[in-house]
Amino acid sequence: MRTRLLPLLPLLLVGCESDAAPPPAPAAPPPAIGTAFDPAACGTVTGRVTWTGPVPAVGDFPNHRPKPDGTYAYQMAKNPHAPRVNEASKGVAGAVVWLRGIDPAKARPWDHPPAAVEIGNQSITVVQGERRRRVGFVRQGDAVTASSVEPVYHVLRGRGDAFFSLALPEPGKPVTRALAAPGRVELSSGAGLYWMRANLFVADHPYFAVTNAEGRFTLDRVPAGPVTVVAWHPNWEAARFERDPDSTMITRMTYKPPLERTAAIELTRGATADVALTLP
Repeated sequence: MRTRLLPLLPLLLVGCESDAAPPPAPAAPPPAIGTAFDPAACGTVTGRVTWTGPVPAVGDFPNHRPKPDGTYAYQMAKNPHAPRVNEASKGVAGAVVWLRGIDPAKARPWDHPPAAVEIGNQSITVVQGERRRRVGFVRQGDAVTASSVEPVYHVLRGRGDAFFSLALPEPGKPVTRALAAPGRVELSSGAGLYWMRANLFVADHPYFAVTNAEGRFTLDRVPAGPVTVVAWHPNWEAARFERDPDSTMITRMTYKPPLERTAAIELTRGATADVALTLP
């Protein structure tokens, strides 16, 4: 019986090898940025993002914060997406403005500092140079570093145009993650701190800005031609909650889709185009 089975083994092995999934194809290199950049053929896009209508009253989130001794402290957490609107001018601070329709080769070279993400103290913060915000800009194909800033077990989750979970059990020990696909990556907590959010915009050009306290922005050295200006703000309203079946504590929350407004313009070389965008 044994001698009859032996001749079949090579056939079985060949069959198994032929059914094996092929190895994944290597990721395509990101597009080159600035290889055909011509400062003389550029203009400037400036503008302002303002709020129309009443500014919403945004409440806090109840939560149970883990402590180093393993117990929990009940407290309230601020909504990270609450609109910041100047009462007098109605300018929206913290809105993200970027451009669509840019040829990466004609764009100015990438000039945003590397992004580092910190999680802890009830927030997720993106550090770029001297700026600390809940939003950051990453060149397509580059890596970001992530670290905890407190002696509490954290997990940094990425969803949207990237999918990952990075365990951060100890403070001050960063890990890295490359972001190969362009788009928006929503950062959140995978350790029960359901309200915490930040966003990374991964792009093949550097034309991204965050509005100041008056809602103003400037994007300089933009290639002349047709372009779409986008104003973006995360939504502060909850769409869905998930609770732990035993403790009934909220463990996960989904926010409603973000707000987005656009304006198509024709930018002339050497000129400045001023754009007005309104939310909500």
